[in-house]
Amino acid sequence: VASQHLLPPGRLNRYLSLYSKMSQFPPVLALQEADLKKMLACNVHIGSTNMAAGMDRYVHGRNEAGNHIIDLRKTWEKLTLAARAIVAVDNAKDVCAIGLSSASQRGAPIAQRAVIKFGKYTGARALAGRFTPGTLTNQSQANTFFEPSILVLSDPIKDRQPLMESSYMNVPVIAFANTNHTLRNVDIAIPCNTEVRSFSFCLS
Repeated sequence: VASQHLLPPGRLNRYLSLYSKMSQFPPVLALQEADLKKMLACNVHIGSTNMAAGMDRYVHGRNEAGNHIIDLRKTWEKLTLAARAIVAVDNAKDVCAIGLSSASQRGAPIAQRAVIKFGKYTGARALAGRFTPGTLTNQSQANTFFEPSILVLSDPIKDRQPLMESSYMNVPVIAFANTNHTLRNVDIAIPCNTEVRSFSFCLS
């Protein structure tokens, strides 16, 4: 994927053709031109200037500013895999989507609105803004404790408390991850730029 927002028509067609040959998902789930253009326009492919161990498999270059460029074919494959894992859960309430704010961040967290809408339209549990420690591990907290089947995190760094608790309870974790994020305790990582508000709306 080039660092520009849009690719020339010929190059875009070759990109989609190469993806279709590599993907093992059904044709109905194949990456479409419209989807690719939306992700490019939202800068989903612009990663961090740093790269954590394990994220190199999702990166294929750097732009002039030093940002790692995320391969959107890998993003789509992991997004589709995550969707298939979520729909395999019988009860939607057993899926929990989390979008927290960092300690230094003011105002609403980047993914808060997307998390709330995800919960509204899918029936999943949505936790936005704050997370009470012990929610996944302390059964004495009758008002907040629950045991999800799958956890969906908007950012492994900002959501580190629920990520840590999920590892204690063996809860599978799906996480949107930038190139500088560690993949420890993450089962399905969806590589993308988590520093722009548009990423959560584009990929949710």
